[in-house]
Amino acid sequence: MNKTLLIFLLLVSFNSYSQIGEGQKFCEESKIGNYFPVSSFNFNKKILWYKTYYKEIKKDPETINGKVYTVFEQKWEDKKISLLYLREENGIVYQYDQDLKQETVRYNIAFKEGDKWKSADGKDEYKIISYNGELQTRYCIYKNLLVIEAKMSYGNFKFYYFKGHGYIGATKDGHLVSFVSPE
Repeated sequence: MNKTLLIFLLLVSFNSYSQIGEGQKFCEESKIGNYFPVSSFNFNKKILWYKTYYKEIKKDPETINGKVYTVFEQKWEDKKISLLYLREENGIVYQYDQDLKQETVRYNIAFKEGDKWKSADGKDEYKIISYNGELQTRYCIYKNLLVIEAKMSYGNFKFYYFKGHGYIGATKDGHLVSFVSPE
């Protein structure tokens, strides 16, 4: 699997199980939190990706270059492990790329529909498509989603984020390729 896609998927995949927070249900929008709940929740996710899956677990924070990152471990079905480093500052979510040794902006609360930005290496381009997107998965019909289009060398994806839950799914060329499971 292409490492850039894995890193982006790692970023976009955040924390959830059947119940996200106290009284919050898997398919319901949270009244608290944001589209990228980097540090506010301590829950885990199982994310289906094509014909495999990974489980994402929030780990202890790590300091890199004087900045504290929330670490998400992604343990794939084949036992491979990937780490995702995210931090939030002033409404901007940053992802640290271990290979490039630099940060990429993953999301900014000031972004509006149509805003675009590039990855730190300039190879991938992202665009805010909507804050009112919809996605149907095996488990839920989600509404009011943040939709980010990602144009990468290996394909064009749309990544979907649910307020208070974070990443909940992805499509490639209009076909569902990834989604969170309530397991």
